[in-house]
Amino acid sequence: MTMDNHAGHAPDPGHEVTDVPARPLAQVAIAIAVLLLGSFLAMFILFRIFNYYQPLFDDPPHSLAAARQETTGPRIQIDPPRQKFDLRETEKQVLSTYGWVNKDVGLARIPVDRAMELLAEKKVTLNVGVSEDP
Repeated sequence: MTMDNHAGHAPDPGHEVTDVPARPLAQVAIAIAVLLLGSFLAMFILFRIFNYYQPLFDDPPHSLAAARQETTGPRIQIDPPRQKFDLRETEKQVLSTYGWVNKDVGLARIPVDRAMELLAEKKVTLNVGVSEDP
């Protein structure tokens, strides 16, 4: 047995014997760079247009906007569970006790249970209103 095959080039060397053509790779890289720069330029122009036309789409400020109190810092809930508990207690107190809503006009509130009893007996007409005073 002779090793004549190894003396010259093997018919299948097991790797690429030619270089990758650089021109198509460079063209793809340039095309990607142009698309990227074009996208940035288009976004820049679009946002400039948005900034220019935005005041046309804004609603006019409310007439009482100048009377609002400006806060100097963030409003932080120190103890949300406690505040929720206090709110529930206030609601329970308002819904289960008698009290004046507006004493000047003679408008009072009664407990919900008592109101349901009176409605069931048809002794009172229903006059439901929303008040800001607990």
